Amino acid sequence: MKRITAIAITLTSLFGLTACFGEPVEDKTQTNATPPLYSEYQHSDFSVIHPKDWEILSSTDFTSNVPSSTVIAFRNNLKNDIFTANFNISQANISVGTTSEDFAIQTLNTEKYNLVGFTELSREAYTLGDKLTGEKSFITTFQGRKTITENLVEFKQLCIARTGYGIIVTAAYLPNEEQSVVMMLDEMLRSFSLK
Repeated sequence: MKRITAIAITLTSLFGLTACFGEPVEDKTQTNATPPLYSEYQHSDFSVIHPKDWEILSSTDFTSNVPSSTVIAFRNNLKNDIFTANFNISQANISVGTTSEDFAIQTLNTEKYNLVGFTELSREAYTLGDKLTGEKSFITTFQGRKTITENLVEFKQLCIARTGYGIIVTAAYLPNEEQSVVMMLDEMLRSFSLK
């Protein structure tokens, strides 16, 4: 039940990130390996690249509608009145011994239940890290609405299980979002790495 609650809270954060937050925080790290238009965000557990001109929203910037399970969020600097593309990383408690593939399927099943008009568009087998010894999971693309009256949003998501907790990496955007933004979100998702 805790897992379902945590995942439901994560879904709320995906939709809640269109609200106004405080001033963006400074980039954490830049490296020579980072593509020119990107910066690298470093956390104690992970790193990810993001477009330099996107907002970085940490827990001190979140409003009350963003769940405490959200670790960090990045929001497109070009705002949209309907929905602003965003990328967030959150954590959820999971049972010890849960694999990343099982966690990804559990998360997706919960989203099927919580999103109105849920449609899975694709599921790609994905290995985080080395192809032979890395963490096997899925990158899943799906659509849905928070409520019947809200706009349809498309999500691209990667779930990784650790010992006793899971990391949910999610890109959210409108289905008719500019292709360049969708490609940036995909690059961000695929750049996610564990430490």
